[in-house]
Amino acid sequence: MNFAVVSTLKKIFERHLFAANLGLSFGLSGLGDLIEQKREKKQGHLNKPQINWTRTLHMSTSFGLTAGFLCHFWYNYLDKALPGRGIRVVVQKIAWDQVLFSPICITACLLVAGRLEDQTASNLVSQTLQLGGRLYLAEWVIWPPAQFVNFYFLPTRFRVLYDNIISLVYDTYTSHVKYQVPIVDNFQEKLIKAGIPNSEHYRAALDLCEVEEHVTTGAEEATINTSDSAVKKKFTQYEQ
Repeated sequence: MNFAVVSTLKKIFERHLFAANLGLSFGLSGLGDLIEQKREKKQGHLNKPQINWTRTLHMSTSFGLTAGFLCHFWYNYLDKALPGRGIRVVVQKIAWDQVLFSPICITACLLVAGRLEDQTASNLVSQTLQLGGRLYLAEWVIWPPAQFVNFYFLPTRFRVLYDNIISLVYDTYTSHVKYQVPIVDNFQEKLIKAGIPNSEHYRAALDLCEVEEHVTTGAEEATINTSDSAVKKKFTQYEQ
């Protein structure tokens, strides 16, 4: 019986890898949200006794399907761009995955989630910056060691499956961040006032914009004053 199940799963991953990856990502992301909802009810964060299936569907779609879709093609590309399983190659893959792919994947998932919830553009930006930053920092704790195993030992077709098994805990945390962490209003303005980013070039650019604005305003006022003087001069000449 076990051999038959393993054989069937192997055939599915060989013949229908894309569909299998999407199905796994969708299901396990939803499972992570269900676990988080159960935990929230125990802690008294949720008042309704029944499960919020709309929330679970949104998580499965935005984080499950979106990440599954992107990861499927990313791992195929990564194995072709950096073939081999040596330590140096594995470290390069981990670096590419964390620095390049993770921010893109997190941003895409949050944008899809925002569109499903019909959020405004400003809310989408704030959510992506604030919640995306938390999720990205958490990824640095979980994924580099997990991806070492993934890239060093596993063939390409099992990478998304492995990701989903490892990320069940991460999916639970993602659901917590998405629905329990409050969004700060006027986040971008507060960052600037707090000095973040504190790059001197960034501050110089802001100062330059203010200077240009004052210069433009002053030039416009000077032009108006000059025009008024010219009109008055013409009028005086006419009277004489």
